[in-house]
Amino acid sequence: MRFRLLKDQAGYSLVEVMASIIILSIAIIPMVGMFDMGLNAATRGSNYDKARSLAKKQMEIAQSLSYAGVKNNFPNAPCTFDGSGLCEATNLTDPDAEFSNFRYTIRKQYVELSGTNFVNNNNDEGYMQITVIVGWGGASFNDTTYTTTSVKAK
Repeated sequence: MRFRLLKDQAGYSLVEVMASIIILSIAIIPMVGMFDMGLNAATRGSNYDKARSLAKKQMEIAQSLSYAGVKNNFPNAPCTFDGSGLCEATNLTDPDAEFSNFRYTIRKQYVELSGTNFVNNNNDEGYMQITVIVGWGGASFNDTTYTTTSVKAK
């Protein structure tokens, strides 16, 4: 009678439970890595979008000013043209908390029209190329960058 009672009991053996745990572990461990990669990709995408927004914001400020305003007052940091027609203000920060981990550079360069392209010029002949370079990540803020350029006419 005892033998019959043991035979009729339903359930899982320890071997079956261990095998199922091993199979689940083999399936779940790679998924944890995928979640981490997905989170990193979302963070990188968010930083890129914020950098693009900051660059666009600065470019819109430049486009709203007159040529003389851009030449003399944009950005607010000191920036004087050197003998090669270049003016660069670096390591600027935006007061908005949204862009607190970003630094940007405004580069202004006198250019002239040569055929269908603009080329650098040492003198102010009515065209200025404005470049906004936004950096983020790392202590030097140059691990990753986003750049946008526009030309302003007198």
